[in-house]
Amino acid sequence: MTFTFEIPTLSGPKTLNIETGTSLYFVGANGGGKTRLAVLIEEKFKEKSHRISAHRHLTLNPNIIKISEAQAKSSLSTGNHLNNQINVRNSHRWNNKPETALLNDFDALIQTLFAEQNNTALETHNNIHAGVVAVKKETLFQKLIKIWNKLVTHRILIITGDSISVSHQTAINIYSASDMSDGERSVFYLIGQVLVAAENSILIFDEPELHIHRSIMSRLWDELEAARPDCAMIFISHDLQFVASRNGQKFVLKDYSPEKGWSIEDVPEDTGFSEELVTLILGSRKPVLFVEGEKGSLDLALYRACYPDWTIVPRGSCEEVIHSV
Repeated sequence: MTFTFEIPTLSGPKTLNIETGTSLYFVGANGGGKTRLAVLIEEKFKEKSHRISAHRHLTLNPNIIKISEAQAKSSLSTGNHLNNQINVRNSHRWNNKPETALLNDFDALIQTLFAEQNNTALETHNNIHAGVVAVKKETLFQKLIKIWNKLVTHRILIITGDSISVSHQTAINIYSASDMSDGERSVFYLIGQVLVAAENSILIFDEPELHIHRSIMSRLWDELEAARPDCAMIFISHDLQFVASRNGQKFVLKDYSPEKGWSIEDVPEDTGFSEELVTLILGSRKPVLFVEGEKGSLDLALYRACYPDWTIVPRGSCEEVIHSV
């Protein structure tokens, strides 16, 4: 399945295509119109899109009141558990401020996961008593735990029929999932959001790197992309290193004007530079200064202190430029 959309730019509409099972990346500095672009894509695809805002509330309540799966999914999609019509999403999910509203849907996510677990368990129970031979079906919670265990090796998730707890790997004490760190709750939240998304939908992540330790960033999104080959994913970020490390179409958002649209540049694939360096140069609002300092060296820090209005690129990256000429 292909999703096609147009972005207004200074030189006219720019048409982009993204296939299910692939990802597309935008990177840009503050003021580059990243969130407005996320809103534009979400509104284009309506019920086929699900956007995770950069402004998101990450309080995890494992003892949230349980509701039906249909109501929970409606709340997650539109912000209203009694109305799943997409035309109420702007007012109920985004409080009529889609660019700036604080997304507060963790409760709806937890309710969806518990309701799906309950319905799957009941189906299995009824099949066993009826003597029906059926293939075992994993709950979304079971899939979440499998991914979690690959990434967060120092914490064990304990999920029952009505609560979520956590245990240390080397200790017997168990505590509520609400007491997890910001990073752990972010990992849980993102895994859950990807798993519950509607089939054949487009998922839009604004600043997916928030609260996530860099050591697991790539592995996290490798796992989530593999878990949903039926979906397309769009990432909008200011993290140059994250975008440069990923596979997929990549674009730099250089500027945004409400009247004229975005200034967008493709990240070229055949320049001879590393993707990180190309993205750094194209994504920078400042002039670029190539210096002799190594990454992490004292002189590199001094250059950055002396030239605060320049993007400083160290020697290792300079050599890539020289060798490509």
